[in-house]
Amino acid sequence: MIGKWKWSIALASVALIGTYIYVGVDVHPHEEYVEDPVAASAEEDTVPAPLGAYGIPLDGFVMERGQVKSGQTFSDLLAPFGIGPAQVDSLVNMAAPVFDVHKLRAGHPYAVIFTDDPAKTPAFFVYEADQVEHIIFTLQPPMDVRVDERPIHRERQSISVAVTGALWNDLEKAGADPALSLYLADVFQWTIDMYKDVQPGDVFTLVYEQKTVDGERYGQPEILGVRFTGPDATRQAFRFAPDSSAAVAYYDADGNSLRKAFLKAPLKFSRVSSGFTMRRFHPVQHRWKSHLGTDYAAPYGTPILAVGDGIVEKAGYTAGNGNYVKIRHNGVYETQYLHMRKILVRNGQRVSQGQTIGEVGSTGLATGPHVCFRFWKHGQQVDHRKEEMPSAEPVAKADRFKFEMQRDMLLAQLDEAARHGQHTSIATF
Repeated sequence: MIGKWKWSIALASVALIGTYIYVGVDVHPHEEYVEDPVAASAEEDTVPAPLGAYGIPLDGFVMERGQVKSGQTFSDLLAPFGIGPAQVDSLVNMAAPVFDVHKLRAGHPYAVIFTDDPAKTPAFFVYEADQVEHIIFTLQPPMDVRVDERPIHRERQSISVAVTGALWNDLEKAGADPALSLYLADVFQWTIDMYKDVQPGDVFTLVYEQKTVDGERYGQPEILGVRFTGPDATRQAFRFAPDSSAAVAYYDADGNSLRKAFLKAPLKFSRVSSGFTMRRFHPVQHRWKSHLGTDYAAPYGTPILAVGDGIVEKAGYTAGNGNYVKIRHNGVYETQYLHMRKILVRNGQRVSQGQTIGEVGSTGLATGPHVCFRFWKHGQQVDHRKEEMPSAEPVAKADRFKFEMQRDMLLAQLDEAARHGQHTSIATF
């Protein structure tokens, strides 16, 4: 493998340069290839081909490596090695059932493998579609095109991290995937406000599963068990599904679902800039008045989430609220989200918990980017942070034994991780 792959959320735009096989490369790739500095000059270098590279027996071969450049075509890549239009045409047709050469993407690595002799006959062209999949073109008779994959390994890992600042940085410094901080926010989204409740000195201890390809991280880590230890409380979560067809959910040690009817906050990461109070000096109107909501400060464009399932009662604008959305969840609860930069739902639309309904802004009576979140119970505005929210169903009685077996194993692994502290591999399979 030439370097490390990182996935981006950029949308691809296919560039149709011609009607023949000389087709341009999409310069807005789905996947972004991050160049390995060791391989930066690989295009000019010819090196012995590693035995078994790409699943091909390569004794007696040498390899040239490179990256697809913006605007390069399949023909452009092969022409320097004496592969002419007729042979390219045959390869394109042979590839059609398994790979469309129009989908070569800028930045993706490739390799040309040829005989280690004075003739230097090109034998194989290999294009890496992603971190796992590569397409092998056999260039000499009998020509062939096939898709091969690197093996994906799963590794159970554990880590215990004391919070010193940004959890992302703390995890990265400890040798873990920093993206775990985002998945922790998902696990605890009903029980922990990741900005307000997490403070320096708190400890996260995790057992998780990480996929790897050639020793590099691949895909998203899956948190199996986690313990949050703060000065006032310890919270635990265990991933469980009774069988492969059931939905995965997180439960506490007693089998109670962590999922609640409402999220703790309408933003994943934010800070409370103004709380629910009967007396606050208004920053725009410059007078004392009640503030029957909670302000969450965040950068412009931050996604605003519906805290629960419901129906959009109103999506509109007023001079005070700016762009806002109000959601009716049931006969008891309603929520409202103010000062949006952009509204992403419409009146009467059904929304689900965690769905993005707008973006943080500063429209209406606002001095900076934030969302003012308001919560009604039986028609009265209340402080949602003091409400005891109803939970989803606990682990079913029929599944208790299986849950407790998994929980006990994870508890032992969490205890071991807490004792050792450092990033540890538990098992690979």
